[in-house]
Amino acid sequence: MTETRPLPTALMMPGNVRAGQVISLVEIAGSIGGKVDVPKLADELGADIAVLLPILDAAEMLGLVRTEKGDVLLTELGLKFQKTTRNKMRMLKDRVATIEPFRTALDLVSRKKVVTAQDVADSLAEIGLKWHYKPDLNEALVRTLLIHWAIYADLLGYDGKSGEFRKAQPKP
Repeated sequence: MTETRPLPTALMMPGNVRAGQVISLVEIAGSIGGKVDVPKLADELGADIAVLLPILDAAEMLGLVRTEKGDVLLTELGLKFQKTTRNKMRMLKDRVATIEPFRTALDLVSRKKVVTAQDVADSLAEIGLKWHYKPDLNEALVRTLLIHWAIYADLLGYDGKSGEFRKAQPKP
């Protein structure tokens, strides 16, 4: 009899979603009044439903929106986020830190001081979390997520020459 492992329950940031897309979604929903149906939101974003759904998932994971009967509604945090003019992602720093691959990257950095996307991807693969079944593509997706989200939210710093991530330096 083969042993079955339980499926991971960690929240995983969709691999093809960027912070700017989530910000745009919240901005558009807020400008329409904080409540908009999904097809209208897709039209306003200039995206088809297949592109919109992962963006919506990311915005929900971050607590910015909720969906209800085909409508997208800004949460209290989403309304506050939409009204903020600067440093939007810093506002979400703690929430981003709880989602994979950022949670694992931060844990590894706290122990090793410097990590690569390969380190993070390998660590996550050990517990069954992957964005792609091919290791090289999985690593590339992890790197892209870390660059587009963790750096933007001031969670990590990145050295493009060495490909290493480290704890972000505090901004003045």
